[in-house]
Amino acid sequence: MPLQTSGAISLQDLQDEFNIGSHPITLTEYAGLRTSGSGTTISLSDYYGATNSPVVTQGTLQQQFSTIYGFNDANSVGSVSPSNWMNASGEVRTIKEIARVQASSGLFFQFELSYSSAVPANDFTSIQFTANGTLTTLTSAESSTTTTQGGFGRRWTWSFANGLDTTELANIAAEFDGSGNVTITVNA
Repeated sequence: MPLQTSGAISLQDLQDEFNIGSHPITLTEYAGLRTSGSGTTISLSDYYGATNSPVVTQGTLQQQFSTIYGFNDANSVGSVSPSNWMNASGEVRTIKEIARVQASSGLFFQFELSYSSAVPANDFTSIQFTANGTLTTLTSAESSTTTTQGGFGRRWTWSFANGLDTTELANIAAEFDGSGNVTITVNA
């Protein structure tokens, strides 16, 4: 749940939302997730509305052999807010893709992150979202994974061959249709 948009924010509120840090925590651990402010002076009010659960505003891109539904940064499809996610080690990753890809070879769900160094395959344990009214949980262990962006990114892909059953495929196709918003929970 995003942090409040006014009133007092505590360091505990930040730790509860982003699930990182140990006491005593410092604001510099969370600097990449501020919703306002810049520079080295950090205020708790810089975190009004901050969340570690990105919201995908869907778009659609039809290509020759596939169609993307959701968010894909490389092809300017849809958007995601916030555009960063913080893992359990406090490293802020850039979200590059959260999308269903409908290809001639089948339906795929893809999640991609980038960072200033290699992103490990176990960077998160699972992602969750409500698809067609049903909570859908996709674990990183079920996916196929590849490095992207010259080794500075990683894409996880789920399909019928990798973790998705026919009900999940149908639910994902219904939810990721190129319209509306979907809130994603990424579990470290």
